[in-house]
Amino acid sequence: MRLRGEEFTGRTTEEAIERGLATLRKKRGDVDIEVLEEGKPANMLGMGGEDARVLITFQEVEEVEEDEPALDEAEVPRRPAAAREDAIEEGDAPPAYAEELVSGADALREILSLMGIEAEVLVNDRPEPQLEIEGQDLGLLIGRHGENLIALQQLVSLITSRRSAKTVYVAIDIEGYRHRREEQLREIAHRVAGRVRATQQAVTLEPMLAYERRIVHLALQDDR
Repeated sequence: MRLRGEEFTGRTTEEAIERGLATLRKKRGDVDIEVLEEGKPANMLGMGGEDARVLITFQEVEEVEEDEPALDEAEVPRRPAAAREDAIEEGDAPPAYAEELVSGADALREILSLMGIEAEVLVNDRPEPQLEIEGQDLGLLIGRHGENLIALQQLVSLITSRRSAKTVYVAIDIEGYRHRREEQLREIAHRVAGRVRATQQAVTLEPMLAYERRIVHLALQDDR
């Protein structure tokens, strides 16, 4: 047997738990439930809300026994690949600086205008070069686990790369979401590492994007 953990979301904590139990076909008494984020209700227009997030862990029976797991070998599945083969993710190209970052800001403003979103785009080169979006009710622009934000980054990076005639990665943050998400991933990694040490059983994490896997792996290395 090994310990397995999966993350689920819902409009409320209870909905996230019920969804997880239904998906896993488990009863509450058979699992360990940890609330990662309480969530926030949407406004009257249905925007700005944030899903509640829970981590459900349980014992999984395996037919073949595995060797003792190492902390840096935590199973972190990949999320489905982006629809475009030329999508640019963090780490695939050098970050945009100076002129490229300004060009990326122009592209981002054009996209937001076409989407009918009123927001301010700021260029910030410290401590890391990135574009920051500030405005009201931007939860929809972030999406579930930041999926919409990642897609927006890939699109802006692609446009900027073509305009500057070289491949660059344009990092984008919305109201500090990236920092909060990175902290959540590090916390999850440290908790999982503790469980692996305590139980000597492998733990399977939720599917993640490339940059999220890097954060988890670095956190696990620091936790050794």
